[in-house]
Parts: sequence; C-alpha cells; structure tokens
Amino acid sequence: MSEIASNQPKPKSPRNGTDRIAFAEVERWMALIREICLEQAKG
Repeated sequence: MSEIASNQPKPKSPRNGTDRIAFAEVERWMALIREICLEQAKG
C-alpha cells in the first residue's frame, strides 16, 4: 500500500511562492492568538 502512495506524483503549485506567503501569514496569526490566550490565562 505504501508503494502506491510513494509512486503518485506530488502536485506542483502553479503559484510561485504564494502558498508559502499564505502559510507564513497563518503562522503569524497563530502566534498572535497563542500570545493572547496566554495573557488571558495569566488573568
């Protein structure tokens, strides 16, 4: 079964770097949310 999965071609992104930029933006938002949650937990 793992042979089948490894033989499938990986999709190539037609957007040059757009996915990476979007992922970085999501990471920034997640860091901000974690920071806010920690501040609220401290009270």
